[in-house]
Amino acid sequence: AGDKSVSPKSMPRKASSEYKYGVRTALDARVPAKEALRTLKNGNARFVNGIPRMLKNWESQNFAALASYGQAPIASVLGCADSRAPIELLFDAPPGELFVLRNAGNTLSNAEGSMVGSL
Repeated sequence: AGDKSVSPKSMPRKASSEYKYGVRTALDARVPAKEALRTLKNGNARFVNGIPRMLKNWESQNFAALASYGQAPIASVLGCADSRAPIELLFDAPPGELFVLRNAGNTLSNAEGSMVGSL
């Protein structure tokens, strides 16, 4: 959140009405890498500034849409297994928007194929 070009309000999260089923699913268009990074930075800025919006309007039909139509994460995040640092909250991301892999120490070893294979 140290990037001064990123403010919590500079790029609001897409309105749920912009997605076919009210939440981003596999049926929605791909997100370009630069837009995905900007979304992560803005979500983190909202978290840091104490104004997250992730679950304010989250409804049960959003979970049903993800289950029925599949997820379409905009980014994969390798994070620490520490439960005090929930990745989705740190990036103010709703369920289905991030593909999160957690392990102790944020390590990604070539010898351990399971994490590499998941990415």
